[in-house]
Amino acid sequence: MHRTSIRAGARAALVGVAAGALVAVPPAHAAEKLHPTYQLAKQNLPADWYVAYRVVDRIARANGLDSTPWRVDVVKEYQINAFAGENNLIAVYAGILDQVTDSSSAVACIVGHEMGHHVKRHTAVGEAEKAELVEKLRAEATREVDQEKVAAKSEREKSTMGSIVARAAGSQVPFAGSIVGSSAGEAIEKRSEARDKESQDRIEQIVAEKKAKLEKELAEKGRQQEFEADALGYRYAAAAGFDPEGCIRVMEVLSQTPGGELDTEHPAAPKRMEKLRELMAQEPAADLKAKGDAALAKDATPLTFDLARDGKSLRINPAAGGSAAEDLEKRFDR
Repeated sequence: MHRTSIRAGARAALVGVAAGALVAVPPAHAAEKLHPTYQLAKQNLPADWYVAYRVVDRIARANGLDSTPWRVDVVKEYQINAFAGENNLIAVYAGILDQVTDSSSAVACIVGHEMGHHVKRHTAVGEAEKAELVEKLRAEATREVDQEKVAAKSEREKSTMGSIVARAAGSQVPFAGSIVGSSAGEAIEKRSEARDKESQDRIEQIVAEKKAKLEKELAEKGRQQEFEADALGYRYAAAAGFDPEGCIRVMEVLSQTPGGELDTEHPAAPKRMEKLRELMAQEPAADLKAKGDAALAKDATPLTFDLARDGKSLRINPAAGGSAAEDLEKRFDR
């Protein structure tokens, strides 16, 4: 799976967090057992942001992924999509959240999948990058055709010289007279133009062949990365205690989208679902949860949240917490 700004209310709340201005309001009865950090988040963040924060916090702590900050953006466009952006960004579209609005486990699988892309340093090749690659292919094809032209010219020269020498040896006509004339010059020019067109056609043929091969390789690489991120998403979510069926729920949603049952740069949703089922049998969720519980038990302190310096995404801070200013004071102002 593959950013717009935070809504005004959320932006104001997060700016308050960044400035240290938010004060926890006495929690409602249903939230009495919530940690104060979660209470603060629930009172001040929109529902989608609150869920995203809680999911990232739990997955990161349960899987040892809390040493660096994560960023979350809920994209308002109604698309069935999510993506891993630069600098640990996890962007989730409103459309897919709407389709799993009743399942935090499904959200966890979406988030875990994108976190998996980051952990494995998967990189998507955008259209601009593809265009650059195609230009490189064209340069390679041009060099290849130029080399073919040089070789062909050498062969023609050898053949022509041999023919001229043979004619000159058996002819009573002066050598120069046999190759002079305007018609010969015109014929040579036409042959040159024809060879230029043949060369250009050959370049386009080579580019088309190389481009088809490149696209096939990129698509295959993309599908393998998606399978890998699916597996990590399941492992992360299960270790954090979420229901693994949430991952299947996501695949069911994807299978209902146009083209969801076809292989593109993403594998067909039914194939992804099948692989997830196989993985669930090989690595039971209960075993993964036991490891996650052990990690969570070491430190039950939630990760804090803040407004990222881009001014629009939610930053989930690393376990170390604090700030550079606090670190300076701790080190030198004792």
